[in-house]
Amino acid sequence: MGLLHAWSMLWGVDSPGTVAATDQAYAVRHLGVVLISLLGVAATATLVRLLLRSWGWALIAAGVLVAVPTWTGHAMFNVKDVPVASGYTLVTLGLVVVLRVDRREGWVAAGAATIVAGLVLAVGTRPGIWPGLALAGGVVLLVLVLRRQWRRAAVLLAAPALALGILVALYPAAFSTPLTALVEGALASANYDGKQGAWYYLPLFLVIELPTLLLVLGGVGATIVVRRLAARPARGPGGEVWHEAAWSLVLLQAFALPTIAVLRQSNLYTGLRQLLFAAPALAMLVTLALAALVRWRAAAAARDTAPRRRGLAPVLGAAAIAVPVLVQVQLFPYSYAFSSIPAAVVSPIAAAHDRDLEVQTDYWRTSVRELAPSVPRAGFVTCTPQIDADERFLPRSSESREDCSVDLIGPLAPYDALRPAEVGDPDPRRFVAVDAGSAFIGSNCDVLDQVTRRLWWREVPMSTVARCDLVLEPLPGDGRVSFDGDGTGADYLRGSWGMNQALPGAGLEARSSEIGFALPAGSTPGLSLSLSGTGLAGAFLAANGAPLAVLGDDVSLRAEMSPAVLSLLGAGRVVLTLSTPTPGALRLTDLHVAPLPEVAP
Repeated sequence: MGLLHAWSMLWGVDSPGTVAATDQAYAVRHLGVVLISLLGVAATATLVRLLLRSWGWALIAAGVLVAVPTWTGHAMFNVKDVPVASGYTLVTLGLVVVLRVDRREGWVAAGAATIVAGLVLAVGTRPGIWPGLALAGGVVLLVLVLRRQWRRAAVLLAAPALALGILVALYPAAFSTPLTALVEGALASANYDGKQGAWYYLPLFLVIELPTLLLVLGGVGATIVVRRLAARPARGPGGEVWHEAAWSLVLLQAFALPTIAVLRQSNLYTGLRQLLFAAPALAMLVTLALAALVRWRAAAAARDTAPRRRGLAPVLGAAAIAVPVLVQVQLFPYSYAFSSIPAAVVSPIAAAHDRDLEVQTDYWRTSVRELAPSVPRAGFVTCTPQIDADERFLPRSSESREDCSVDLIGPLAPYDALRPAEVGDPDPRRFVAVDAGSAFIGSNCDVLDQVTRRLWWREVPMSTVARCDLVLEPLPGDGRVSFDGDGTGADYLRGSWGMNQALPGAGLEARSSEIGFALPAGSTPGLSLSLSGTGLAGAFLAANGAPLAVLGDDVSLRAEMSPAVLSLLGAGRVVLTLSTPTPGALRLTDLHVAPLPEVAP
């Protein structure tokens, strides 16, 4: 993020100490992510040049990596995982350069500098990635020690020390206690959110997200490397020991941490993006398999055997790269929504049986930018709405209580200016829902527009905007709702409310926000309302858009709702609007709704 902030200031879209949330600022930052991903592509190509001694195969490796839809799709925006992947690949490249016995000391220094750059980029973005990098460095250090190359071993040990010094200078809050940062980072990555995953998650998503031919060729390449390593003792010592050690680094990048994640049943989610660092290694293994196939073809041609198979290598190579690229063209710019042919066949059948088995398309919601001109301004906008037991969209999201058009971490706010102008007041009985990644539409909603793309032979939705009937959380039987910083009562809040575990209640962070609830069946025509908290003096209260006369002081507020007010939204729905002249001063702790006492005739 620091790199992208500096990049954005270079283009004048950010200022020192301020990160802009405009569409232009996002575009500039996304371009920065693209450049970081291209650094990973260049590192991959350079590694293959060193390992296969051919710039032609290096170019093919770059093409294979770009053909991986997960890589190219995330390369357009993913600030979490792309820097880790490129940084990891830089470390592998630097280690291979240090290993080379035929490199002069100047090249060794260049390799060490590459290691430092990769460590800063990868560990600085995700500290928990360090065990994989340390394992690779340990392999190289062992080889150097066995070969008694003490100077190179000292240079290798100095590289992580220098990288750590840079991280401490750039981010002292995290890295000034490096042991804590690294240990806690690794534990948090291995056991994210204290939840256990499933061992089959990674194998399943390998089949779903990776092109089948690339997956098979990657397996062939891995088999070739393993067989070479196993045969090394039989060949005896030699000057090419660095070559086997270098390919072992590629295997470690591809398999070490993913294998640990499977064995530990780590909590992986949102597909393969957390393991994006393995994609460059996959591209190298695919390239090795293609190179071996070409050599086999050349040997067969020399023996004048298997003439019908001589064209297999170029056909496989072309198909491995061209087919995924063509599907990415179909999906452009949402390459990450790719599903393999087996997944495209099985997914609709599985989703018809159980909606939770649906393979999501645009989980990342970047298509909302394209959808924005169709998102009406009339009504509260909820992005990624929750779904109730009756399969209705609810006017709340698990991510935020804000209207999505003003939520700075939501997908719509930067592109709010693209939305159409509308005349007239919104219908308070309805709200606007924006959902992405799924074909499911709430039963209480009417679709207004969709962004779709063709995936293989069928159209798939990227994102949808719908207008939905307002569904509110039922009020408890005793009419009491408490609000606390741990999230208690959050389902009744809508708008700019802040909850903090260190503070009681819910804080009103804007001048006005809402509280919504549904009355129990059989409620009396008139109701009394009381609010408790702090900073309530001078607050304004409305119910269903109608102002209420209030009594109270700084810690309590009381009002009555007439039958006429309660009937404005129908279906027993009540939306309270609480306004304050001093944003940030009001905190709400309790709400109590009770029947008005009956008046004797």
